[in-house]
Amino acid sequence: MDVLRARWNNLYKDRLPSLAKARDPVQKRWPVYLDHCFARIVLDNAVGKNRPWTAVVKAPAVKHMTSAQLEAAIELAEKIATGQDDLAELNEQSLRLRGKKRKVASMEGSAASSTKKQRTAPTISAYFVPSPSTPNVKPWVTDTAAVEPVADVERPDLQITMAAQIQRIADSSLTPFRKQTLTLLCEIPPGRYSTYQAMSDHMTKTSHKTCARAVGSAMRNNPFAPEVPCHRILAADGSLGGFGGHWGENGKFAQKKHDLLHDEGVRFDSQGRVKDKWRA
Repeated sequence: MDVLRARWNNLYKDRLPSLAKARDPVQKRWPVYLDHCFARIVLDNAVGKNRPWTAVVKAPAVKHMTSAQLEAAIELAEKIATGQDDLAELNEQSLRLRGKKRKVASMEGSAASSTKKQRTAPTISAYFVPSPSTPNVKPWVTDTAAVEPVADVERPDLQITMAAQIQRIADSSLTPFRKQTLTLLCEIPPGRYSTYQAMSDHMTKTSHKTCARAVGSAMRNNPFAPEVPCHRILAADGSLGGFGGHWGENGKFAQKKHDLLHDEGVRFDSQGRVKDKWRA
């Protein structure tokens, strides 16, 4: 059983997400790229079959599946990894079993659970402009010239510092995705900020598809904070977001994030939303 569990963990936690992030051609389309999404798809189809896997096996599945169920999950995951089964079709089947429409799958990567109102709120900050994928979202800043980086003009010392941080990231053993995400942070000057969704939109437009949840995970595991400024990333609605692995105003390190932003000139209102639309 231990061998089977190890194989299953490797497949859905490492191998499949790695293939997805690399956009490996074994699949025509990678509709998901997070480990829990792969687990859902595989377990719904291999274990649940005609219903969600949670109706068949207690969570966590890896501890409660039988040998036969583990083998079935491993077999299907291997077929996905080698292109023998279509991931997109399996994903659609999984969503149908759960009574969800296709667009719900795109929400699986949200940085945190949010209300319907929050999903339609501005998803950009003052720094990253909206991508074509969010044409109906009213940007907080319409003058793109106003958000050009100023470090090279007003703070040459900052430019040097950020160059050093970028080199630290490049020399690290982090995954390419985490390196890219953390490097983007170095483009955000003090007193400015972005959001998890804005960064994911920007990366989806310029490099490869990602989501706010994946960006949030990279922020949570930033080994170079606060020099690499993950504290400059806020929630889509302008609230504090996460810091140090905890979320929101009640998070363990919320005050530290507030202090860092306050020192840089970023202010929040009585509702916990950032006051300024952007700061030079």
